Amino acid sequence: MADNQQIDILIKKLSERMGTPENEIKSAVSNSSYAKLLNKLPSDKARQMEEILNDEDKAKAFLNSPQAKAIIKRIMG
Repeated sequence: MADNQQIDILIKKLSERMGTPENEIKSAVSNSSYAKLLNKLPSDKARQMEEILNDEDKAKAFLNSPQAKAIIKRIMG
């Protein structure tokens, strides 16, 4: 499956779970404007995600964690 197809699937699932339109998520991702999306999370989770997104090493570690890989695998089917 092409990377763009995987991204579209992830955005669709994220949209469903957050109750946020797909175009808002795509816009936030393409503009690196995550604040609007993070505001929909509980404040402690939003802080954690913001910390991860702002630190490249933490973001890589997060995405390479067994938990993140399991979630991505489950979302991707």
